[in-house]
Amino acid sequence: MLTTLQQQFLTYWKKQSLGRQITLVALTLSALILIPTLVSWANMPSYSVAYSGLSEEDAAQIVQKLDENNIAYQLKSSGTIEVQSDQVYSTRLLMAREGLPQSSTVGYELFSGSSMLGMTEFTQKVNYQRAVEGELERTIGSLEAVEAVRVHLVIPEKSLLTSQQTIATASVTVQVAPGETLDDSQVRAVTHLVASSVEGLQPENVVVVDSEGNLLASGSDSEMSMNLSDTQRAVEKAYALEVQKRVQTLLDKILGPNRSVVQASVEMDWTQREVTSNTYQPTETALRSSQIINESSASGGAAGGVPGAASNLPTPVATTTGTEGESYQRSEETLNFEISQVQSHEIIAPGQVSRISVSVMVDGVTDTAQMDIIKSAVQVAAGIDSTRGDQIVVESFDFDRTALDALSEELAAQQQQELYLRIALGVAAALVVLAVFFIIIRMINNTRNASKDAWKSVMLPVGQMAALPRDTDYKLAAMKLQDDLSLALARLADKDSSAGGKPGSVSSPIPASAAAAVVTEDMMLQIRNSREQAAKVHEDEQNARVISRLTEENPATVAEIIQIWLNEGKK
Repeated sequence: MLTTLQQQFLTYWKKQSLGRQITLVALTLSALILIPTLVSWANMPSYSVAYSGLSEEDAAQIVQKLDENNIAYQLKSSGTIEVQSDQVYSTRLLMAREGLPQSSTVGYELFSGSSMLGMTEFTQKVNYQRAVEGELERTIGSLEAVEAVRVHLVIPEKSLLTSQQTIATASVTVQVAPGETLDDSQVRAVTHLVASSVEGLQPENVVVVDSEGNLLASGSDSEMSMNLSDTQRAVEKAYALEVQKRVQTLLDKILGPNRSVVQASVEMDWTQREVTSNTYQPTETALRSSQIINESSASGGAAGGVPGAASNLPTPVATTTGTEGESYQRSEETLNFEISQVQSHEIIAPGQVSRISVSVMVDGVTDTAQMDIIKSAVQVAAGIDSTRGDQIVVESFDFDRTALDALSEELAAQQQQELYLRIALGVAAALVVLAVFFIIIRMINNTRNASKDAWKSVMLPVGQMAALPRDTDYKLAAMKLQDDLSLALARLADKDSSAGGKPGSVSSPIPASAAAAVVTEDMMLQIRNSREQAAKVHEDEQNARVISRLTEENPATVAEIIQIWLNEGKK
């Protein structure tokens, strides 16, 4: 069948004019080119720039990571990498987690591939300054706490007079790695490193700034004290954020997300104190020393008083005045005690929390008992100490969600628009495919209608061939037909002869023998045609039976026979 269709198509193709042949070829090629192009265009994702201006090392590392994560990308000139538009930000976050790009700076290799011939002195100085800046960036970037760094040097021209010489200056911008901090010693190390790498540059002329715009160092004592205050404020802010995070997590668990707002502020005492105290405990005594004096005298003289000042004391000692036989006695005891004493020396470190203030706003909570529970939970989570002067405020208020709802609607509308665009592209592609398919079907139908003569039935269907009687003897049928025709001819001759001998009959202008000859000639011609037709029918039926049998047993032979018949008919 395929060979027959091919032959019929070639017959139809030869009957067409040159212009129509060119039109058919153009339509076919357009369909073959347009359909894959439209399908590929509909499925092809759009790409956007993720990184540009990368060094070869950074570009190679990023490409390796993209290959490992099966992310499609395109490489452009000048170190530009493009990824799919919906994966730009996720790719940047993934590369940032891997620490990429690290640096895209150049150092002394700037001179390795360039010739000094034809280079002006100004160009040489600029290249040298660029090389020094690049090497400094690499050295400072090797610190563990530094994620990225930029160095700018200002190297003035040398003057003949020292009094007119302009000093060199430098500025360093540091991006601190997440979770890391630069302490004062590291900042001083950076300033001395930069100052020691440039001739005539002093550490006090080096300015160090972080990526948030905080001044880390400028070389003077006043600025170092300012740096200290910035550090103190950073610590207070970090502590407040920690308190705020604890309270917010608690409220999100209780009320749900986006139903509470927490703000916290922390004040710390940065004064360093040294306290020395002495404590006496008079109730606890210890004997240090004791002294006991005993005196006694005996005299037999005349009676008299005790000479001296002892007799004039408020509590005079016992004395005896009398006659003979009187005596003198004196007793004294002195006790010295030690008093207990506690001496302490304390150094109070700076950074003690002096006050915490927490403000909490919740959405739509009207139950007083529930508000009390929330306030108690927030007070414990924030570490509020009322004796220290801490404050906490928990209030209920209906949040204004107009902006949030508008943003959600806008996002939903954008997503819906993108969905409609994709559906439209799919429908357009389907319509184009259907249109091309319809054109092809119409061309085939036009081909069939325009070349009906060229389309000939090669063989009857198998069902019709099977229904044909196989035991019919077409040769006997033809002989019977010939006998019937001869009998009819004889009867016609007898009828004509009998009609000529009756009275009143009109004689025919043509003799009976001539009429019989004409009739006989006509009948013989009909018999000959009938015989030829019967023989042809018999031959066709035999061929049909042979073709049917060969079709069942060997279809390839049938195809070859059909091709031979078609070629003979064409000749």
